Parts: sequence; C-alpha cells; structure tokens
Amino acid sequence: MDDLKEKTGKGVKWGFIDNIAGTGILAVVNLVLARLLTPEEFGIVGMTAIFLTLSATLVDSGFSGALTRKQNVDEKDFNTVFYFNLLTSAVLYLVLFLAAPAIASFFGQPVLTSIIRILGLSLIVSAAGIVQKVILIRKIDFRTQALISVVSAVSSGAVGIGMALSGLGVWSLVALQLSRLVFTTLLLWIFSRWKPAFMFSAASFREMFSFGGRLLLTAIIETVWAEAYSFIVGKVYSPTVLGHYSRADKFRNMVTSNVSLVMQRVTYPVLSSIQNDKVRQTRAYRKVFRTTVLVSFTSVLGLAAVSEAFILTLVGEQWIPAIGYLRILCLSGLFIPLMICSSNIINADGRSDTTLYLEIMKVALAVIPVFAGIYVSIEALLWSTVAVSAVSYLVYAVMVSKSVAYPLREQLADIFPYFIVSAVMAAVVFCLSFLPLPQWIILIIQILTGVAIVVFSFEAVYRDSEYAEIRNSVLKALRIRG
Repeated sequence: MDDLKEKTGKGVKWGFIDNIAGTGILAVVNLVLARLLTPEEFGIVGMTAIFLTLSATLVDSGFSGALTRKQNVDEKDFNTVFYFNLLTSAVLYLVLFLAAPAIASFFGQPVLTSIIRILGLSLIVSAAGIVQKVILIRKIDFRTQALISVVSAVSSGAVGIGMALSGLGVWSLVALQLSRLVFTTLLLWIFSRWKPAFMFSAASFREMFSFGGRLLLTAIIETVWAEAYSFIVGKVYSPTVLGHYSRADKFRNMVTSNVSLVMQRVTYPVLSSIQNDKVRQTRAYRKVFRTTVLVSFTSVLGLAAVSEAFILTLVGEQWIPAIGYLRILCLSGLFIPLMICSSNIINADGRSDTTLYLEIMKVALAVIPVFAGIYVSIEALLWSTVAVSAVSYLVYAVMVSKSVAYPLREQLADIFPYFIVSAVMAAVVFCLSFLPLPQWIILIIQILTGVAIVVFSFEAVYRDSEYAEIRNSVLKALRIRG
C-alpha cells in the first residue's frame, strides 16, 4: 500500500512538472507566435484539427489503454500494437493526402491542401512512439516523460519562433506541431530502450481489441464532440473568428486538459492495478476526484476572472474578441476534468462499454450547441456548451456511483466547498479588473490576490487534506527530487 501511494505521489508530482514545464513552454511559445502572427493564420491551422485529431485517435485504436490496463504484458503484445499502429497510420496518411484538396475546397482555403499533407506526417511519427510511451506509463515513470516533454517543447518552440521571425507565417505553426512530435518520438525511442522485433500475434490483437475497440469508439466520439465546435465555427464564420475561438479554447485547455491529462495518466494505471480491491479503489478514486476538483475549479475560475488582463497583456489587442469567448469556455471547462476523471475509474473497472455509451450521450447533446452556432451566434453556441457539459457530468457521476461506492450525493458534497472557495476568489479577482491601472499590473495584482485568498481559505477556514498534500508536494518539488 505504501509503495503504491509513493508511486502515485511521485507520478502526480512529475506529471504536473511535465505539464507545467513542457506544456508551459509550449504555451509561452504560442503566446510569442500570437504576437507575431494573425488570428486568421491560427484559424487556418485550426481548420485541420478535427481531421488530424480523429486520425490520431484511429491510429492508437484504443490499444494504449488496453496495454496500460493489461496486467501481464509480454513482447508479442508490444510488437502487435506497434506494427498495427504503424500500418494504420500509413493508411490514414494516404487517405488524408488524397482528401486534402476536398477539405481545402470545403473551407475555401487552398493553402490547406499543403498544410494537411505535411501535418499528416505527424500520424506516422506519433505511431512510432506509442508503445514506448505506454512502457513508461506502466512503470509510472513520469520523470522521464517530463524530461522528454521539456526538451521537445524547447526544441520545437525554437523552430516555430525562428520560422515566424523569418516571415513564414502559417508554416511556423505547422513546423511547431510536426517538429514537437518528431523530437518526442526520437526521445521516447532513446529513453524507453524498447525496440520492435519481427512478431505479430493475432490472439494478442483480438484480446486487446476486445477492450481497446470500445475505447477506440469512445475516443472517436469524444474527438468529434471536442472538435465539432471548431469545425462549425470554421465553416459558418471565418478563419479570423475561428482563430479567436481556438485561441480562447487553447487558453482554457491549458488548465482543463493539463489537469485531466495528469490525473488520467498517473491514476489510470494505479486504479487498474487495484481493480480487484474495491475498497482501496474507491478510497483512491475519491482522493483523485477531490484533488482534481480542487486544482481545476481554482484554476479555471481564476482564469475566467483574469481573462481580460491575461489576453491583453500576453497576446495584445488583436485578440480582444477572445476575452468573452474565454470567460464562457471556462464555465463549461469546469466539468471536463470531472468527466475525464469519471471515465477513468469506469475504464479501470473494465467497463469501456459504459464510457462508450456516455460518449454517445455527449455527442447527442452536442447537437444543441451546433444548431445554436449555425442559426443563432457563436455566443449561443458557447453558452449551450455550458449547459450540455453540466448535464453530461451529472450523468457521468451517476454511472460512477454504479461502479464504485461513491454516490452522487457524496460527489456533489465533495465538490461544494471547493466551488465556494473558487467562486469567492474569482468574484474578488474579477472586481480588480476595473482598477485604473495598466493591464500587466492588474494581472499581477489579480494573480497575487487570487493565490492569497485560496491559501487563506484552505489554511485558516476550511482545513483540507488534499490541499495540504498539494502544498507539501509543491514545497518538496522545489528541491526536484524523484
């Protein structure tokens, strides 16, 4: 038990270091590029998102989740997944290559033909490193992954910024994405020390696909749900509007996706390893859930409160329309980490069929925002996503209560104190945006005030064990010891 707790603690710590450092570096790179490039150029690249993300999902085919969950894995399993992923990526790249002119014509942007054909190479590059990454995840070795993430982010950032300064415009964004995956895959090969052998097992394929197949369908539906809004904005409105929307969405995702990714990557293998001990699994999940709520609610509502000063300070006035988008997206973003956390425990329990049904439900509800965006306005689309996300989470929470002994009432009770602290903090911080001061000074004051309110609340008013562990982990992380 102590060894599992220690591995989980280290995993969470290095997972956050990975995301704060690696993703943080990419965030800085994107901020620099946002000052050098136009919203339209970001919008053009954003039009490729649904096609590339969906293709990447098909390449993985749910096998990484199946490999992570499987308790006894051997070489034939690793090699079977490796060659299947590589073959699938090659086929999908060919499909994208041939379909690129039609996609470009659909959006009315001829340059998309070349962009899709070059970015499509990322599918093959990523496929070559999936197994190596799973090996590190199974070892709960997030220290190595953090190192890989940082090196890849710095290297690709240098490539992207260098090309932007050279006046290459939209191609700097293409180079940023592709080079990051190239560096990541090369480093995964170096650090994992696993090399493929010439073997393929049909039995292994069938066994993992029986579980991973449902994960694949779930991931496809989730991708459609996540990218459908960008697709609609890009088609109905303009590249500039899509650029503003995608920039706001990326700012929101800096919080929601990173929190979700860390907790999912670290806790999924842990929860899977104790799937036969329901008492331990429930206790571990509740701790993960409370930690996720604490971090995500504080960060997301804080971001919503500082959105004006944040955007004006970091990317400039050409991105002003993104301010309103970001505030609304943050409200829907409250529920994203909770839904991913919920699907995490359901999948760890072997119920990938349940997560598939939940994703189908989400896509069905997503029709409401889509029609709102087409026939009303982009703001109507965004507000509709808030309502859809809230309803979807409640359904997820009910399904969690059927998987582990954690009723909906207890989940909502655990959420409530974190929500109150975060909401009070956000309200105070938002009021500071009206100060007659330069935006960069307002941003600093807002951040310091928000941190002070949260720390005071959990230190003096609401004593919370999850907060105490995060505080202690942060203090220990300053020494960066594994």
